[in-house]
Amino acid sequence: MTATLSALAPVFGLILLGAVLRPIGPIGEDGWRALEQITYWLLLPALLVLKLGGTDLSAYEIGPMVTAMAGAVLIVTAFLVLVRRSTGIAAPAYTSVIQGAIRQNTYIGIAAAGPLYGPDGVALAAVGIAAVIPLGNVLAVWFLTRMIGDRPAGLGVVLKSMVRNPIIVACAVGIALNAGGIGLHPLLADGLDLLARGALALGLLAVGAGLRWTAIRSGWTALLLSNLLKLVAVPALTLALAGPLGLSGVALQVAVLFNALPSSASTYVFARALGGDHALMAAILTTQVAMAAVTLPLFIALVG
Repeated sequence: MTATLSALAPVFGLILLGAVLRPIGPIGEDGWRALEQITYWLLLPALLVLKLGGTDLSAYEIGPMVTAMAGAVLIVTAFLVLVRRSTGIAAPAYTSVIQGAIRQNTYIGIAAAGPLYGPDGVALAAVGIAAVIPLGNVLAVWFLTRMIGDRPAGLGVVLKSMVRNPIIVACAVGIALNAGGIGLHPLLADGLDLLARGALALGLLAVGAGLRWTAIRSGWTALLLSNLLKLVAVPALTLALAGPLGLSGVALQVAVLFNALPSSASTYVFARALGGDHALMAAILTTQVAMAAVTLPLFIALVG
C-alpha cells in the first residue's frame, strides 16, 4: 500500500495544484480552456498513437482484458436501466448518473499506470482506453438523446461523435499501425514522444482546474449512486470477471486500475451540449476525484 500511495501521490498532487492555481494563479479561464484543448486534441492523442503503435503487446492477454473492462461497464449500465424508475431521479439528472458511472478519466489512468507498472503498463492503459472510451461515448450519446430528446440518436449521430473524438481516432490509428505490423518510424516516434511528454502533466493540471466545489449543493442521492457504481462496483465487477476469463498479471492490474478511475471531464461537455444536468455532472466529477484518492489505492493494492 505504501508503494501504491507513493506512486499515486504525484498524480493527485498535480490535480490539487491545478485546483489551487485556477483561482489564484496567472492563468485565466481562457488560458485553462486553451491548455485543456491542446492537451485533448494534440498531446494525449500523440501519446496514444505512440504507445499503441510502437509497443509489442503480443505477450499480454488483450482479449480477456478488453472483455472484462467492457463487460463491467455494460453490467452497470444494465443495472441503471433496470432501477431507473425506482430511483425517482429526473431524466436529465439520470443521464449524468449514467455518464458518471461508466466513463473514465484517461489522464489519471495513464499517469498512474507509468509509475505503478512501467512502460508496458502505460501501453496497456492505452489498450484500456481503446476498449472502453468508444463504448462510453456511444452509451452517453444514446442515453442523453433517448432520455431527454424525442428519440435516440441514429447511427449517423453516434458515428459523427466517434469520428470527432481525437482520443478514439488516435486509438484507431495506433491499433492499425500495430496490427498491420507497420509500427512507427523512429523520426515519427521521436516527434510523438516530444508531444507526449507534456500530455500527462498538463492534463492533470487541467483536471484540477476543472473541479467545481461550489457545484456540490444538492442531488446527493444521484451523486452517491453514480459515484459508488463508478468507484466501487465497476472495478469490483472487472475483478470478478477476470477469474473466469483467465485474466492475470499486469493486464489484470491495469484493467482494474482503469475501471476504478473517476469519470472523464468530457461528460460535462456532453451534458451541457445535449441537455443533461450539467450542474449535477460537475458535482459528480468533483466528488469522484476526491473519493478516488481513497478508493483507487485500495483497488490497486487489492490486485497487487
